[in-house]
Amino acid sequence: MDDELERWYVAYFSDAHNHHVLELRFSSMLLGHRRMSEADIEQMNDMRKEGIGVSRIHDFMASLAGGYHNVPYTTRDMHNVNAKQRREGGLDAESCLRYLRECKANDSVLYYKVVDGVFGDVVTFDATYKKNFYLSPLVVLSGVNHHNQTVVFAAALVADEKEKTYVWLLQQLQTAMKGKAPVSIITDGDRKMKSVIEQVFPEAHHQLCAWHLL
Repeated sequence: MDDELERWYVAYFSDAHNHHVLELRFSSMLLGHRRMSEADIEQMNDMRKEGIGVSRIHDFMASLAGGYHNVPYTTRDMHNVNAKQRREGGLDAESCLRYLRECKANDSVLYYKVVDGVFGDVVTFDATYKKNFYLSPLVVLSGVNHHNQTVVFAAALVADEKEKTYVWLLQQLQTAMKGKAPVSIITDGDRKMKSVIEQVFPEAHHQLCAWHLL
């Protein structure tokens, strides 16, 4: 400490290591050295388009390089690159819409609807409360087919649980199913659902889920 200037200063520096230095062949695993080349990123993107998972792609890169120690990145780095590409390509919502448009081009009967800001006789309406990354309610509309198997008719991430939001959601379901209305709708005990169902499906029988009743 320089008492006059009241500042610390370096009086002595030793560059001798007090531990064993990492072997050169493992240096690529140091955080500051890990990176994917543009060629590797392009190779990964091509393989992902074919449905190959990141772990298998990493295995393939290691086989080309002569071992995992010759691949200067981990599967976590590959996932980070994928996430960065999604961010640079637009928000996740935009990427989702782009995916839906591509699906629509290949499947003329696919229906999807978004705004800014034929199903069975019985439909269950269930909102899983903010369990996803975006803290948004996930609404799943499902039923049972003639084989007694659960069928998911539609799913939606909604920004809120207001009555007008649920009205819009059921209207989109009705449009997607060409106007066919369910005979019965089963929901939890949310009171505003009664009003929502009366507005969109006035002829449907609104029933409460047995699990919630118990």
